[in-house]
Amino acid sequence: MVNNQFEIVDEKKNRGFMLLVALACFLSNISQLPFFVSAGMTQKLNMPMWIMLLLYIFLKKKIKVFYSTFKIFFAICSVFVLILLSSIVTNNSYFNSSVLQSLILSLFIYCLGTFVGDQFSDKDLKIVSMSYVISATMVAVSIYVEYFAAGFDITSRQYAYASKNSISQIIFTAIVILMFIHFDKFRIFNLLKIVVIIFEVILLMLLKSRATIVGFAICLLYIILGKQFNRKIKYLLAVVVLIGTLVLLMNENLFDMFVGNIMFAGRNASSLDSLTSGRVSIVSEFPALIEGHWLTGIGSLYFECFPLSCILQFGIITGSIIIGIAYLPIIKSLKFDRTNVYSSILVIVCIGYGINSIFEGLAPIGPGVKCYYMWLMYGILFARGIEKYV
Repeated sequence: MVNNQFEIVDEKKNRGFMLLVALACFLSNISQLPFFVSAGMTQKLNMPMWIMLLLYIFLKKKIKVFYSTFKIFFAICSVFVLILLSSIVTNNSYFNSSVLQSLILSLFIYCLGTFVGDQFSDKDLKIVSMSYVISATMVAVSIYVEYFAAGFDITSRQYAYASKNSISQIIFTAIVILMFIHFDKFRIFNLLKIVVIIFEVILLMLLKSRATIVGFAICLLYIILGKQFNRKIKYLLAVVVLIGTLVLLMNENLFDMFVGNIMFAGRNASSLDSLTSGRVSIVSEFPALIEGHWLTGIGSLYFECFPLSCILQFGIITGSIIIGIAYLPIIKSLKFDRTNVYSSILVIVCIGYGINSIFEGLAPIGPGVKCYYMWLMYGILFARGIEKYV
């Protein structure tokens, strides 16, 4: 357990940086608006702000480099040395892999959090998290209006929104944040957040991102059955899940719609490969692809399962190091004190991203802004601990 993890900090001391972080989160999510995605402007909109944050830190702040961060940098350097040796031996293309690009971006966000995270109060974290929620909700409303409001046949096997997997993870994160954050001074916001949660859950179903839906369901069960979580949240979720399950079981039309059109996505229920959008066939190709290349991998290739993708591209040794780095927030967050709201949010987000990584090739490190909230919050909360720094 991390001791003294959430000590009180001076709320005025770091307000400028906190607002910049909140703005960076806002712009990162806004960059996922359909207009910016179709125009290819996502990185042009969000990356400059993160770079400005780094410059601000170097100019204005005293940077703390934690021993664990130093070890991560050492691991990253080891990865690049091993990849360089593999590229010399095999002539395979490794360095243009999207896994490496996403890993570097995630570590960049994590470092930003650790550099000054110990100066963040819970109030600061609330502002940053609500900036994330507001921008994610704006994107969700835009997608609903553009793709679903005019009418959408939920029985169709075609997905209404092509980038459903990325936006679904962002919506999932916003839902988790709203589940745990409570408003004491402005209680009307508690009613508003329930409306937003309901809307975003419905949109999640319409998007039919089944990996996210499965992960969300497992996270709900984990909160209900897990230890340390706020009892009111646990009991409320238990009641909601129970009522929702009973409604589905008692209403045949709703049950058929949820199972047949959302979870099965209108596919043949007798074919596991069809139900998983061909992932069974993809994963079954792994042994043949990796045969004879266990040590060096085969080079850059997108593969629909993050752990297998790392091993396939970079070999068993280098791939395992990358997997260890990528899953570090998931492993470490389980040791955080979940009586704190933001620690609870982090552990649930980590679990959701971890489950998503089984079905996607870049989670929990990408693509793009899909997973940045986990790395940012992990860096901030980690820095609020007591580990020595160098």
